[in-house]
Amino acid sequence: MDLQRLSSVILPLTILLTYTSFVLSLLPEALQTVEISSETCTTTDPQSSFATDFDNLSKSIFSKITADPAAALPFATDFGNLSESTPGAVFYPSSPDDIAALVRFSYTNPKPFPISQRGAGHSMYGQTFVPDGVLIDMSSLGRSQVDSRITVVDGPVPYADAGGEQLWIDVLYAALKLGLMPRTLTDYLYPTIGGTLSNAGISGRVFKHGPQISNVYELDVITGTGETVTCSREMNSDLYYAALGGLGQFGVITRARIALEPARKMARWVRLFYTDVKLLMKDQEKLISTENNLSVFDFVGGEVLLSVRKVSAISTSFKLSESDIEKITRLVAEYDGPVYFIDAVAYYDDTTVPSLDQNIKSLLEELHYISGFAFSFDMPLFDFLNRLYYQELARRPLGLWLVPHPWLDLFVPKSKVLEFKSRVFEGILNGNTAAGPVLIFPMNRTKWDDKMSAVTPNEEIFYAVSLLWSAIANDSIILTDLNNQVVNICENYNLGCKKYLPRYTNQEDWQKQFGEKWSEFVSRKKKYDPKALLSPGQKIFTPLELN
Repeated sequence: MDLQRLSSVILPLTILLTYTSFVLSLLPEALQTVEISSETCTTTDPQSSFATDFDNLSKSIFSKITADPAAALPFATDFGNLSESTPGAVFYPSSPDDIAALVRFSYTNPKPFPISQRGAGHSMYGQTFVPDGVLIDMSSLGRSQVDSRITVVDGPVPYADAGGEQLWIDVLYAALKLGLMPRTLTDYLYPTIGGTLSNAGISGRVFKHGPQISNVYELDVITGTGETVTCSREMNSDLYYAALGGLGQFGVITRARIALEPARKMARWVRLFYTDVKLLMKDQEKLISTENNLSVFDFVGGEVLLSVRKVSAISTSFKLSESDIEKITRLVAEYDGPVYFIDAVAYYDDTTVPSLDQNIKSLLEELHYISGFAFSFDMPLFDFLNRLYYQELARRPLGLWLVPHPWLDLFVPKSKVLEFKSRVFEGILNGNTAAGPVLIFPMNRTKWDDKMSAVTPNEEIFYAVSLLWSAIANDSIILTDLNNQVVNICENYNLGCKKYLPRYTNQEDWQKQFGEKWSEFVSRKKKYDPKALLSPGQKIFTPLELN
């Protein structure tokens, strides 16, 4: 056990507590030599909440904290695999009350310690790192419960109550048992509820119902003072809006009430190819238009093929014949520039299939894709929703999954997409052969709630552009530099882009990111986490900067 780390993170927390002897009995013998003056320990009223809280901490909370380096090692990196930092200690809660007690203990202590939360570890740039504090292993909540922390309720307004540590795939499984599904899902289903709701949760599904944060009826949040608050649009709404998209700055999400809808059985996946980005945008925007009365498609995405080497990767989930792959390869090889495609998916079942064929046929006749370059196939809806997991299963044995992922996700205003295309897709990225897809798809700002903390460009339509690199050739430094060049282009040419899943290291850049929302963001931080204890790995606030 790393005694120095344990004493620096845990032992100072025992000052001013009346149960010192009990705490020392839990510590290794080597630490029992530390002197704590009886004059330092103040006597508290046994009926006070502080005494009660410490009694709970000493008996059930403290024993769930470890500074053992072996236990901390699995938390030293994340999916990004770009940096390492071992937490000072790891906390394994059995219930949300445990988390509240830990946060309250830190907040009321003369020497408060930082606290971070980690779900499935899908952050990219160490946002959950807390080298000088305590990391909450949120998955411990699910492991410690005898009953599932997912409850699905059918009815006129169906919903799922799910613990913040639960995976979206498990919410989907539970909902499907009643013929339901979440209204909005991310492309990859294995992040946690609390993780995506702390950002936004986007995919080609956003045009229907908005991001995942727009599809939450209610939250349980533990604030930076250790208070547990149930909040919604009608109750404690300021915290509700703060926490959704709030990057973990205002509290720990321990429960979310998620909107559900009826689930179809099948999916028809249509892929359309373009060489003219203007026509791509025109068609994508038609498909997501709120004036599109047909509402044929339930998912609208898109991708950029920067080089011919990218073609083979696009058939891993989408079924293409050998002749189709050869046809697409020739198109990309012969065209001097990026080639684009739209992914449009319609969900259906036996009751809707009679009209599906004609509706899709009629709609495709109005689009502007390259003649002869429309492909489609049918598959079970669950297989479409879970498509990226099947790719994971194929890549893991080859060592291609747990590689560095220097991803860059941007929101680009519609008015700047053509300039972005010329400077980035046709400029510094043209011909790029790095592994990983480059996504492009539009979203409607009206589907986002501007009261929430999440940030978007100030235009009705904006595009998600995601450079989802996998550094399989030990090229993470090169790809990171490429990302920085893209960001510099956005800034130097005033393209008005906003980062999704942002990462900055100074408050000036964070202020630019939040723009007109910054003052409210700071005000909410002072209100709900006045000592800046939570999620320090985001590098937005320090206690000194906040105060």
